[in-house]
Amino acid sequence: MASLSVCMIVKNEEQWLPKSLESIKNLADEIIIVDTGSTDKTKEIAKTYNAKIFDFKWDDDYADARNFSISKATSDWILWLDADETVSKKDHNYFKQIMKEEKFPIVVLEQRHYTNDKKNPQFKPVDDRYKKEAMGFEGYYPTLITRMFKNNMGLKFEGKVHETIDKSMQKLGLKFLRTDIPIHHYQNFKSDTMTKEKKEKYEKLLKEKENYDPSDLKNLHDLAVTHLQKNDLKKSFSYFRKIYDLDEGLLEPYLGMGIIWAKRGDYKRAIKFFLTAISKDTKKSIELTSPVETIRETILFNLAMCFLRTGEKPKAMQIFKDMIRLGSRFTPQIQDKLKELGISSN
Repeated sequence: MASLSVCMIVKNEEQWLPKSLESIKNLADEIIIVDTGSTDKTKEIAKTYNAKIFDFKWDDDYADARNFSISKATSDWILWLDADETVSKKDHNYFKQIMKEEKFPIVVLEQRHYTNDKKNPQFKPVDDRYKKEAMGFEGYYPTLITRMFKNNMGLKFEGKVHETIDKSMQKLGLKFLRTDIPIHHYQNFKSDTMTKEKKEKYEKLLKEKENYDPSDLKNLHDLAVTHLQKNDLKKSFSYFRKIYDLDEGLLEPYLGMGIIWAKRGDYKRAIKFFLTAISKDTKKSIELTSPVETIRETILFNLAMCFLRTGEKPKAMQIFKDMIRLGSRFTPQIQDKLKELGISSN
């Protein structure tokens, strides 16, 4: 039977590490813990789970630490996690089946970021299967991410922050299996201070990356999104514009700039950006795990919302009804909006 190494990089995670390790102790054949300078009981906790613990001098580069962690793995497969993440025991057999079949060398999982923020356009209500894992949260928003892969294939992480193996995977010409197996992420349980410090640290590393590699599309996109989340629309727009100047074929800059115009109240200009994006025939996206179809779906939802703002209700209704018919992930938000407008979704 194929073996699995679970690899983690940690620092001062005594609060969350036990729950994370408990969730994978019967799945992992080997647990690799790379500690970047803990001063609490993180290492002591890891020892109780028979983890192999290695020290790593932090160098402001998450990819370096990740690559060090996977270099210590000796199993057939690698699954990488953060200390504030868990895997449901209900899904252990799915992991084992994927490793046994070996149809794909890389597996994309669904990272579920738990939240009660129903205004998030990606908000999904918690399903009955994972009520326990939701820990009281009403819902989550999902992101797809490459989390499991075969060992000894030459895969490397890239990115000082928001590190992935995507570029490495592309260079090696490897295919991946996209699944809906969830990784449960509990970032929103952490204090506002910790969250703020983490975001500031990420932004600093992204800026450093931009200084020596100003044409890295993923890094520019991460910066654009970071400033958009801070509501710094001017800076965010400038980064989306840089992406557009580097590759006009991508949809992400049209989506980002359209959202910014909508936030500024210029819905007609936002609509122009969204319509231009929809008309483009492209299969490219900045992140391999974010398919173009998903980006188009987000554009359509925002386009419909802008049509409502400009009084073009029939156009918005047509988009909404088509999205519901096709089983869009935005269906709950669309149904809420239709209910607000007093319109049946049938």
